[in-house]
Amino acid sequence: MTAKTKKRMGLGLSGLLIIITIGVTFALVGMKKPAERKTEVDNRITISTLEVKNTQIRSEINVIGKTVGKQKIEIFSEVSGVLENTSKDFLEGISYNKNEVLLQINNDENYMSLVSQRSSLLNLITKVIPDLKFDYPTSYENWKNYLENFEIEKTTKALPKAANNQEKYYIAGQGIYQTYYNIKSLETRQAKFTIRAPFKGVVSQSTIKPGTLVRSGQKLGEFFNPGIYDLEVEINRSEINFININNKVELTDATTNESWTGKVTRISDIIDSQTQTVKIFITVSGKGLREGLYLSGTLKTSVENNAIRLPRKLIVNNNEVFVVENGKIISKKVNIIQTSEEYCIISGLEDGTLISKKTKGIHEDMSVKF
Repeated sequence: MTAKTKKRMGLGLSGLLIIITIGVTFALVGMKKPAERKTEVDNRITISTLEVKNTQIRSEINVIGKTVGKQKIEIFSEVSGVLENTSKDFLEGISYNKNEVLLQINNDENYMSLVSQRSSLLNLITKVIPDLKFDYPTSYENWKNYLENFEIEKTTKALPKAANNQEKYYIAGQGIYQTYYNIKSLETRQAKFTIRAPFKGVVSQSTIKPGTLVRSGQKLGEFFNPGIYDLEVEINRSEINFININNKVELTDATTNESWTGKVTRISDIIDSQTQTVKIFITVSGKGLREGLYLSGTLKTSVENNAIRLPRKLIVNNNEVFVVENGKIISKKVNIIQTSEEYCIISGLEDGTLISKKTKGIHEDMSVKF
């Protein structure tokens, strides 16, 4: 093989190697995957919303209190004497009808003074009758009839009315008016020895027993009507404007689950300086009630139009809520009608408005998705 031939073979091999190298390179390039397109990342946070649907809402206030007899009195003696036995023992739990005798204090001394004064009046009128017949004939028959119907053992009737001033002065000069009013004073005192039930009720406290000396001004016990009670409750001053007399209240005994319906009968004008609360009184009656019973319930107040009830935690900055508009957070002011521990009643939002249920970690003009 000549040198020229060898040279040609070397060039051929070199060219072949170059062609193979280029082919392999293109093959490898063809096998490489095309560069993937970079995906955009959505950094918006996801929230849940509450859609506004305005309706009529009756606001409610939770209350709790203890029952106290609405008709409850303390009994004191206005006279002195020994307490006598009656048909019933004046003891706690004993019931009485209206006008039934509760307590009877011995009145012998006062009664004898009363009879003595009536006797004196009878004598005075008897003495003036002859003079009346001649000096005041127009009044004579009236005084004569009064004298004939006078009874010492019975309540003294009103004296005949004088026909003129002369007759009046004459009768007064005889001491008749003075004696008559002494009698009426003793009669009033006489009635105080018998203490009667002012209404149908039950003795809730007794501090005296028969045979004991009663002194004037001494407390003898307590008496109340077990059929009607007052529930005294305290209301936040911000809620008092929603309460009116005769508002209904649903009350429940948590122990027995018994329930009653009461109504607001009184509202105090005084605000407690320490608690900033106002007292209201709810009257309730019914079977199963007793004094000292704790009842809780719901006071139904006035009806609000175009309002919604939502969780209190959704209120921000005291009077705002976060709403979603066009995918962004917007804060809107609302009118807070009433608040409770968990909920509040608001107005000022249109139907269909979306309220964000999330309040932390979001802010005005923030983009969100839901």
